[in-house]
Order: sequence, then structure tokens, then C-alpha cells
Amino acid sequence: MDIKIDSLIPFDSLKTNIEHVFTVVDKNGKVVLLKDNKPVYIVLKYDENNSTDAEFVMQEMPNYTLHEAMRIVLSEAENKTMHASELADEIYRRRLYLKKDGSKAEYTQIRARCGHYPDMFEALPGNRIKLKDSV
Repeated sequence: MDIKIDSLIPFDSLKTNIEHVFTVVDKNGKVVLLKDNKPVYIVLKYDENNSTDAEFVMQEMPNYTLHEAMRIVLSEAENKTMHASELADEIYRRRLYLKKDGSKAEYTQIRARCGHYPDMFEALPGNRIKLKDSV
């Protein structure tokens, strides 16, 4: 089943912005509600002409920690270096890591994670992050 990225919505949106949830269902035909960074519910728009939407298999999303996701993306980057905000965007684009509410990790979290894993990452001037070579 194809799911558009804007169809992944935090579960709490049902309480805080239910209008948005159903607007996305109307637009895309379905919404995947995320809780603790995992899909928990799918809301489908009923279509009496197409019952195949109910017969799908959801692919399991990767369950990486933020520093694992950083390592994956940086290992493929030129010079194993990226700006923290670009790194955050790429991790989110690939859905390698989402916060518990389903949102993107901020560049400040990326930068802070460098300090927690100094053997793995180096924080360079200009908010650039470098993956250190494995020893």
C-alpha cells in the first residue's frame, strides 16, 4: 500500500486537530496514525467501488535510535559530513527516526546527540556533523 508522507499523523492529532486528520483522509484516501513512533491505526475513506484498501499489509517501519539513523545517513554522505538541519531533514524524509509524537527530530537534537556519542560523531564549525571513521 502506498502511503503519502503527509498521511502519517501523530495519534494525538485526533484530540488536538481532528479537522486536519479528516481533511488529509479526504485528500489522500487514508491516514496512518502514529503512537510511540509506530503505526497503530489506519483511517480509510470508505469507497464502495474499491474494497481492496482493506486488504493490505503494512510494512513495518524501521525502529532506529536517532544516533543510529544519523550514522546511516552520514555513512552515505559526501565526506561523511552534513549540516545538522539537512541531516534532520534526510532522516525524516527516509522515516529512519521519528519522535514519539511522529514528528521530525530537530537539528538541535542532532547536535546534542553528537555530544552524547563523541566516539561516533564530530561537531564541526557551521553546525556541520561528521561521522568519525570506525576504529
